[in-house]
Amino acid sequence: MAFSVVALTGLSGSLPAAEPVTRIALGSCADQDKPQPIWEAIVAQQPQLFLFLGDNVYADTEDMGVMRAAYAKLAAIPDYQKLKATCPVLAVWDDHDYGVNDGGADFAMRAEAKQVFDEFFETPADSPSRTREGIYDSRLYDGGEGKRLQILMLDTRYFRGPLLLLPQRSEHGPYERNPDPAVTMLGGAQWAWLEAELAKPADLRLIMTSIQFLPQDHRWECWENLPRERERLLKLLAAKGTGPVVFLSGDRHMGEIMELKTEDALSPGFPVYELTSSGLTNAGGGRVGEPNRHRVGEANMRQRNFGMVRIDWDRGEAALELYDVEGRRVQHHPAPFRPAAAQ
Repeated sequence: MAFSVVALTGLSGSLPAAEPVTRIALGSCADQDKPQPIWEAIVAQQPQLFLFLGDNVYADTEDMGVMRAAYAKLAAIPDYQKLKATCPVLAVWDDHDYGVNDGGADFAMRAEAKQVFDEFFETPADSPSRTREGIYDSRLYDGGEGKRLQILMLDTRYFRGPLLLLPQRSEHGPYERNPDPAVTMLGGAQWAWLEAELAKPADLRLIMTSIQFLPQDHRWECWENLPRERERLLKLLAAKGTGPVVFLSGDRHMGEIMELKTEDALSPGFPVYELTSSGLTNAGGGRVGEPNRHRVGEANMRQRNFGMVRIDWDRGEAALELYDVEGRRVQHHPAPFRPAAAQ
């Protein structure tokens, strides 16, 4: 099945040359069989980019015809068409558009699912992502001196090793921490690629990861389920001297904003932020009072939501925001990414 329901253009993430990126919308968890009025509120923000953070459709299947049909339903939604006419889309996948709940490297149809993903999101024909395993990719937007934005799109599914179940399920999730150093989140090739990408000059880096990176207290899917991999990435940020970075995640059917303080034992020596936005249709996840030592401001947002990253290059600050389905801003947190002396 081809995606001919609607012309989908600009999906490679290209923008006019030398235009600084200042408005980025993001979200995840969009069930193609449910109403999606939230696109209207997103379009009203006039984003320059939209970042799809996974569960972009719900297609838990090994049948690629079924998966293509799920994407075709998304393509046919009029308000999603309006988004496509507004700005380019960059995407990573999570488990339900990968093909299996909480799935990893053992999913038999992962290569076929990648082909469907590349078809729908129109991965450029000349992109290295087309010819390698996994969907990881990157974009660099050069808005001029001091305004270079790097967006890294991680694949937390294709290579991920096994998760461990708790002997008795917690009220905050089913998974135990797996300390095995042989178990990977990203796989060797993706780790090598990421190290090379982080060596490239950029003034701000956004890292798309379908599952949450900073949280350490709940027991749902997150990087902390493979704690050595989480620590490895923080140490890599420190080694590369990237300066403050912002992780963008979905998956959890709720939204929250987080910051890893510099006094944390694993801090790379500069702030690390995270904005989780989930979901566009599926919400209500994350129990009331769910612990998260890195959460800032209000409690987690359990209604439908989308996120915004607003970049003020002159001030050296990114505003991390969560909005409801009506377009009302519910949460806001400033994320400085440039030392005060350099502002």
